[in-house]
Amino acid sequence: MTDDALGQLLERRVTRDPSSVVTQDVVDAWTAVFGTEWPECVGDVVPSIMYTTFARSSVAPAPDEVTPTGVVLHDELKTLLELPVAIAVGYELKLSGVVRIGDQLLSEERIAELGPERLTKFGPGRDWVIEVASSTTAGELVGVERFRMLGYRPGDSGPAPPQIPREPTSFAWTEDFTVTTDSIRREAEANHVWAGAHHHTEAAQKAGLVDIILDTSSQVARLAGAAQRHRPTYRIVAIDLAMKRSILPGATVTLGGIEKEHTTTVSAVVDGRETSRVTVTFAG
Repeated sequence: MTDDALGQLLERRVTRDPSSVVTQDVVDAWTAVFGTEWPECVGDVVPSIMYTTFARSSVAPAPDEVTPTGVVLHDELKTLLELPVAIAVGYELKLSGVVRIGDQLLSEERIAELGPERLTKFGPGRDWVIEVASSTTAGELVGVERFRMLGYRPGDSGPAPPQIPREPTSFAWTEDFTVTTDSIRREAEANHVWAGAHHHTEAAQKAGLVDIILDTSSQVARLAGAAQRHRPTYRIVAIDLAMKRSILPGATVTLGGIEKEHTTTVSAVVDGRETSRVTVTFAG
């Protein structure tokens, strides 16, 4: 890797081809899994948080094909830095428009941040943020995503961070759901997420995971959906998800919500440990 090559990559902007057309059958498949309680869905408007589904292929790759992430600069950065594995550790979404049946989306991506080399708990690696802004073909900005990624080379790990005891959180409400191998695959399919770590145990284990894991988009839908059910008339305008531990088959997940004026914070807890947390902001 040369500094020039890295500098050029950091300056690049990639405009994607138009997404697939937003169709009712894809929306129906998604809401069959994640529910229909989205107040913006009047007439031909689709659930806002699912618009990214249409930017991904609706068809799973063939068994001998490498699954693309759909984020070109992310894949190129992994290759340039010689970091074969990258996982999402956080995700932000700011929603500013609506998506309707029949729309197509145009997206532009860039590398927004790149951290220094460090020894992670999985091996040597680096952090980065990929930003993707999406608009309708009519020019209306729909939303901006920020993927917080950790890329690493499986190997010697850094020291484990100290465990700090936390007082039990008092939630305003809780919900439970059980995760199975089939549910992880079904939810990933509804989101058009085809990475092997969410479908195939062998692929997940090659990435250093115990088994397949719940994907980022499904966590957003699960946690934000719980927040939405407790504010059924308010529209979501922003999401900030932090993922601490993988959610694996066999887990019983407790979702606990804390309400403030315009936000709901939802924690996902497995066996008494927080696996992820989302802050959902609602329009005033």
